[in-house]
Order: sequence, then C-alpha cells, then structure tokens
Amino acid sequence: MRIILKVVGILACCSAVGVAQEAPGPEQELARVSRELQETRAELKESRRQIEELRQGLEALRGQVQENAASSKPTVLAESAPVQPASAEPTVSTADRDPGFLAAKVAELHQDKVESKSKYPVRISGLVLFNGYGNHGTLDAQDLPSLAFPSAPGSSVGGVGGTLAQTVLGVDVTGPKVFGAESSGSAEVDFGGGIPPIEYGAATGIIRLRTATLHLDWVRTSLNIGQDVPFFSPLSPTSYATVESPALSWSGNLWVWTPQIELEHRFTLDDGSSVNLQGGILDPFTEEIPQFQGRIASAGEESRVPAVAGRIAWDRSSATRYPFTVGIAGYVARQRYKPFPEVESWTLNTDVKIPLGNYFALSGEGYRGQAAGGLGGGIWTSVSYPDPTTPHSGIHPLQSAGGWVQLKAMPTARFEINGAFGQDENFSRDFVSFPYAADGSTPLKKNRTEFVNFIYKPNSILLFALEYRRIFTAQATGVAASGEQINIAAGVRF
Repeated sequence: MRIILKVVGILACCSAVGVAQEAPGPEQELARVSRELQETRAELKESRRQIEELRQGLEALRGQVQENAASSKPTVLAESAPVQPASAEPTVSTADRDPGFLAAKVAELHQDKVESKSKYPVRISGLVLFNGYGNHGTLDAQDLPSLAFPSAPGSSVGGVGGTLAQTVLGVDVTGPKVFGAESSGSAEVDFGGGIPPIEYGAATGIIRLRTATLHLDWVRTSLNIGQDVPFFSPLSPTSYATVESPALSWSGNLWVWTPQIELEHRFTLDDGSSVNLQGGILDPFTEEIPQFQGRIASAGEESRVPAVAGRIAWDRSSATRYPFTVGIAGYVARQRYKPFPEVESWTLNTDVKIPLGNYFALSGEGYRGQAAGGLGGGIWTSVSYPDPTTPHSGIHPLQSAGGWVQLKAMPTARFEINGAFGQDENFSRDFVSFPYAADGSTPLKKNRTEFVNFIYKPNSILLFALEYRRIFTAQATGVAASGEQINIAAGVRF
C-alpha cells in the first residue's frame, strides 16, 4: 500500500509539472521525481525477493509434509488395548505443532477429496462382491433363486456358477442449507439389470438403478424424495447372497425400489426414545413386466391415483435400557385391469427390531394384504382369473399374508451368524373359482425360504460369507417342490 501511494504521489507530481506553467524551478522538480522513481523501483525489487522467499518456504514445507506422510504408518490398536483417559489426549495447540499429526490430516484430506462441479463434498462408496454358488433342484434362477418347481423328466436338477453382478456402486453428496434444513443426496447402482444376449453375456450384467434420493433434514423433520425401499417396510434380513434383491423376497419380505415422496416427523420423549410419524405417496406399482422399450402405464398407474402410505413407530434404539423399535404401517392403492372395475390394493404392516443383550438381536416384519403383488406380496401376484386365456370373463383380487423373522448372533465384533425364516401365502379360497394367473399358468399358493449364514469381516474393508438357503414352493393345485443353494461370497468395501 505504501508503494502504491508513493506511485500515485509521483504521478500527481508529474501531472502538476505538466500543467503548472507558473511552477518555479522545473529542473529541481524533475530531479525529485526521478529520485522517487528510483526508490520505487528498489522497493518493488525487494518485494519480489520477499515473495520468492515465501514461495520457496512453502515448497520446502510441502516437501517436509509429504516425507512425513510417506514415512508415518497408521497405528492399529489391539482390540484388548485399554482406552486412554481423556487427559492423555493431545490439545489443539500440541496437535498443531506435531508434524506427524499435520501430515496425517493432510493425507486424509487428500484421500477424501472428490472434486465436483458444485464444489460441495462428494463421497464415492461401493461393494465389489463375488458370489459362487451351487444349486440343487429346479429353481427359477441360478444365481439368485426365489422359487422352486417340480423337475421334469430329463431336466437339470442343479448347477454351479459364479457372478459379480451384485457389485454395488454408490455416490453421496452433501449440499448447503435450504430453508433451514441440511440438504444431501445419494444414488446407488448395481449390475443386476439382466444378462445381455451376447458372447460371454453371463459375465457382463447390465447396470441398473437401485436407489436415488434427495434428503432435506431439519432437527425433528425430514423430507425424502426419490426412489428407495417403501418407507413403511424398512427392514430386510442380512445376507450377502441376495444383495441384488433383499433376502426373503417372494417369501414375506415386502420391498420394491419405488419412486416416492415421504415426510417424517420425530417427537422426542423424556426417556431417550421418540415417536416417529411417516407419511407419503408412492408410484402404485404392480408386478407386470414392462415392455423392452418405452413405458406404458401399469394397472396401478392406470388408476391415475398415487398410492398412499403411513407409518408410526416407537423408536428406543438409542435408549440405555430396553432398546427396541416397533412400527405399524398401512398402504392403499388402486389397480385397473381393463375392462373390469378397479381393484383395491392394501396392506397392513408391522416391523420390529430388538437387541437381546450384547450378542444377539431379533428383527422381523409381517403383513396382511390384498392385491399386493406390486410390493412383492402374494408371491408377486395381485389378481387371478376364472379362465386361462383372454378375453377373461372375470377378475378377483388375491388376499395374502406373510412375513419373516431373523435372529442375529454376534459372538465377536468381526463375526456374526444369521438365521432367518420367511413365508408368503395366498388364501386358498380365492383359487376355487379363479384358479389362473394372467398368462394362463397356475398361481402359487405358498412360498417359504429358510437360510443360515456366517459372515466374517477381518477388517472394515474385507468380508467373507457362507450361506445355506432352502426354498419350498407350493402351487394352487397342490403340487409342491423344494430346492437348495449354497453360496460363498467375498467382497471389498470402499
């Protein structure tokens, strides 16, 4: 600033010399201006030298930090190591003078930084997952079976294989405050969108969208907009054999990644628990398979009315005594199968999650509903017909009930055992006069699945799992069959 003021003064003097014809002693004035210009040049040169010294100092500091980061190794504490008392923690001033601490923080920031166009924090995550499997029986799918069928004479009754189609990639972004709420978003994809009919297509799964959501979170209220599991059926069993679709699908676990708008409000209670109220609208999906290209309205969307759902839950998951979470929910939608009158689709749901001491946990869901195929209920079937071919003479909504329960054992922090049972069943009385599905096949009456798995996580990145699963399926005609799968999984999280 001093240099700038002096230059301005010199220029002002020059201007005065040019315009003041009556100013005495022009030779002296020119000499003074020339002297001040020389001084200015000297000061500018000194400033350049100081800037160069600062630049060299910064380069040296950067090199020192990089050397410390390369030479330093993270300290891994044994699980049995005692926790240091609070007084042993370094203070802020001590940490600021510790080159190792500064180097670690610089390395951490360098690792976590993902540049985005919006300049807001972005985090990349995922699971690279390999699954190897061996099947016995006639199943609906080799890698991810959900149903079992009677074996025809001469047909295959099993197989082995492997896949990485259950690999998951995700991205999370944290945004600015909007209307006083913290904004964030996330999206997740996998490779379970089908198998392309090309050479080696079995190993090149098609990428598909799983979830994509926008979140606005206030202190006690949250607004979630996007595609996710139905908020009124929030739980699923633990399994690394069925990441592509949640475990016990078709066997009592209601789920479909559904476009929805959900509003949640939490009432905090004095004992550390809360009562959560959730409500929202959803796309009224049905189980109809869409066309290969383009999108036409499904039977639910043909009604021109969105599905409506609500849930109330008592959440004591953070309570010190008797922690648990229990919820009750309901869902209502309409379906229009031309030329018949509208069919009402509904479910009543319940979910529960209870820790049992330090080593066990119990969780599960149950439902009772009608025309619930769009949510995976009724063994993915909503209606039945009195005749096998079109034009059908009538239609009947199927009533069904199902659910699942899981017991989790955690003997150590890195090892867990999960055992689960799930069943979905359509009521037999609905098949007396309406024994056919839309394609003329025999509807399914009952589907039951049991599994047990062992999951080992040697660290926060790697995981290994072994699972045995048994499937039992009964048709409306009384014909039944069973099948089994053994699945091994190895994955790395990032």
